[in-house]
Amino acid sequence: MNIVVCVKVEPDLSMLSASDWQAAERGDIPYDFARWQLSGFDQSAAEMALNLAEACLTLLTVGGEQITPVLKTLLALDFQRAVRIDAMSEDLRFHPEAIAALIAGFQHQDEKAGVIILGPQSSEGQNRQTGPLLAEMLGWPCITQVCDIGRAEDPTLLRVVRKTPEAVQTLTVRLPVVLVAGQAAQDRLLRIPTLKQKLAAARKPLDVLRAASLAKLPPVPVVTLALKNSRRGAMIIEGGSPADKARTLYTGYLKSRGNR
Repeated sequence: MNIVVCVKVEPDLSMLSASDWQAAERGDIPYDFARWQLSGFDQSAAEMALNLAEACLTLLTVGGEQITPVLKTLLALDFQRAVRIDAMSEDLRFHPEAIAALIAGFQHQDEKAGVIILGPQSSEGQNRQTGPLLAEMLGWPCITQVCDIGRAEDPTLLRVVRKTPEAVQTLTVRLPVVLVAGQAAQDRLLRIPTLKQKLAAARKPLDVLRAASLAKLPPVPVVTLALKNSRRGAMIIEGGSPADKARTLYTGYLKSRGNR
């Protein structure tokens, strides 16, 4: 079974200060000092694939040369191949259709994968659209909220477990299929490679493809970025008895909120 796991290597935005975000208003954020990592969703997607015994695993990502160390670390696990799609200077953080087109272009060229696994979103764009868009382009079924996968007796079938707020569903699906990891899958942490595995992975080649050879990307410039103010206001109710304070709280805030 050939599986492609699509991941996004992204900077740790928690390392940015308020002054760094001021640069965002000018259209650019300095990432040079930030740690590059996988999101929790992508780690879960990768671990689900690694738990599938005797599968041929390919790691696929879109990004620049700065993400190579992270890919080498992932190669130290049981991925047989890692492919980096170089989009050059294109900013695709908020363009899920372009990312889906690049993955679809890779699949059309490679034509080996029967399963493509993705995380639902990145920490930057948070689009939650790439998986469904990819399935639409390939003409494959798409299953979201996936928390586990396993082999079925028939090699053309795959057992998929998805967890929704209402129920846990176990499905048997025919390949090919696009799977999108869900919130419940984050309980599954990505394994850590040993030193021996890292040394062996250092000699593994990393395939690099030009984005222009896979899909035509329409320019989508980022005009500006701004840090969302998440601070909340507060009000202190003074004077009167506890009953008076409770009445003030209800009539002044809670009552109107409940009627929304």
